[in-house]
Amino acid sequence: MRMKSRLTLTVDPQVTHSAKRAARLRNKSLSALVEDLLREVSMVDSGDAPEPKQSFSERWAGKLKLERREGDARFQALAEKYDL
Repeated sequence: MRMKSRLTLTVDPQVTHSAKRAARLRNKSLSALVEDLLREVSMVDSGDAPEPKQSFSERWAGKLKLERREGDARFQALAEKYDL
C-alpha cells in the first residue's frame, strides 16, 4: 500500500462540523470521507467515473403494463389526470 500524504485544508467551521457529522454517520473518519469525495471528483473530471445509479423510477420505467379497466370510474379519472 502506498503511503498517504498530508493535506491541509481551510474550511468554514460550520462545514467542518457538518462534515464530521456526515463522516460519523457513515462510520468513517473525516479523512476517509474527504478522500472518497476527492477520488469521486477526480474520476468524474477524468472521465473514468462509473455510470451513475438509476433512480427507482428510471429502472422501472416502461416495464409495468397497465391493465385497462373499462367502467371503473376511479381508473378513468386517474387515466385522464395522468394521460394514460
